[in-house]
Amino acid sequence: MLVMPTMSRTALPVGHDAANDQVMVDGEPTGITRQGWTAYQYPFNLTGHPALTIPSGCGTDGLPPGLQVVGPWGSETDILRVGAMLEQARPWAQHRPPVTGAAG
Repeated sequence: MLVMPTMSRTALPVGHDAANDQVMVDGEPTGITRQGWTAYQYPFNLTGHPALTIPSGCGTDGLPPGLQVVGPWGSETDILRVGAMLEQARPWAQHRPPVTGAAG
C-alpha cells in the first residue's frame, strides 16, 4: 500500500477558476489545478490502480485535507480494510468544517 496526500491543500475558494487560476499552497503559487492541487491523483487515475481517500485532520482553514491509500491492481478489499482501520484509529465522522457565507 502507498499512503500519501490526496491533494496538495484543502478545498479551493468557491470562485477559483480551475483552468486559469494558480493554486496557492502556503502562500506559494504551484500551478493550475491539475498541477498544483490534484497532481497526487493523476498517476493512479492513468494506471487504474485502486485508491481510497479519507479525511485527515483539519487544515489551518478548518477544512479537512485528504489521505489517499493506493494499492496494486485487484486490491480493492485490502484498501477498504486499511481505510476502515485508519478511520477506527482516527475517527473523523463527528468533525464538520466551518460554515461560512451560508444563507438562512
